[in-house]
Amino acid sequence: MSPTRTADRVRRRASVVGGAGVSMPVVSFTAPLAGPCVVVGANLHGDECTGIGVAYALMDQLAETLQRGSVHLYPSLNPRGLDEGTRRMPGDTLDPNRAFPGAARGTPAERHAWRIWTDLTARRPDLYIDLHTDAGGAMPYAIVDRVIRGKGGRMLARRCVELASASGLTVLREYPPDRYRRFELDRSLPGALVNGLAIPAVTLEVGPRRRIDPAAVRVASRAVMGILTRLHMARRPAPKHHTLREDRTWRRESGPRTTRSGVLIPMVRPGSDYKRGAALAQVRSLSGELREVLRAPCDGFVVSLPERTSVGLGVASATLAVPEEPGLS
Repeated sequence: MSPTRTADRVRRRASVVGGAGVSMPVVSFTAPLAGPCVVVGANLHGDECTGIGVAYALMDQLAETLQRGSVHLYPSLNPRGLDEGTRRMPGDTLDPNRAFPGAARGTPAERHAWRIWTDLTARRPDLYIDLHTDAGGAMPYAIVDRVIRGKGGRMLARRCVELASASGLTVLREYPPDRYRRFELDRSLPGALVNGLAIPAVTLEVGPRRRIDPAAVRVASRAVMGILTRLHMARRPAPKHHTLREDRTWRRESGPRTTRSGVLIPMVRPGSDYKRGAALAQVRSLSGELREVLRAPCDGFVVSLPERTSVGLGVASATLAVPEEPGLS
């Protein structure tokens, strides 16, 4: 480890999580005053790159603004996937964000997850912030996981929402509990922390996938600083993003899925409202034949559109935000 003194008050320390030919740098900042410990991770999906730029921006900002506690930045949790431009770890078909807490003798993705988990949890974080990207044209948003097991579920869920709201972005609850389990979201890194260790977590979905976009970096780094401000670790509240929706409680939902193959033609834009039954997309043949119209199952608004044009069966036409059902935690 190589400690340095920054701005005569904030300590910066670099370390490396290694194993199986993979090295993940960790850059840590510690303020002179005691406070919470926050971990920020990026690029677990190797083709989602905006978070790397956010980590770099935070390195500059935390050196000047961190007042209490400590922040540990993992700029890339999947360096091999980053190098090869793949979502997964090369040589493994398992989604690395469905592998936690991992296994010391499991598949390559599970062993990698175990190394991340071991290093991250040893820091005893009070909050984990996961940096992901949805699509190039998506509105930025924050996701909070479902608390499906453990004690104090409602209080933990409320804490996650409170911290996510400090990002200045629209907050979406995850899929309902039955699908949350079916999609194995409790084995995502934030889901495993929330449901396994009762550690609050927030996922930020900001920016395009395969490149570092300066505008998206600004949005996401401001969101992180806003959350740190809510924890009284800094004094930099996040401005409300112009797409912010706080008119009611929303959750994430997949748009209707294709039942015909062809060319997917969106008929809505991210951020736009729609009513039940509204046409969200068409599927046409290359000769122009209308094969299918995909319609909204309920009222809501569009979060993102898929980054693909040629589609087969079962492709979601959009990511939607729909009203949260009463009673869901």
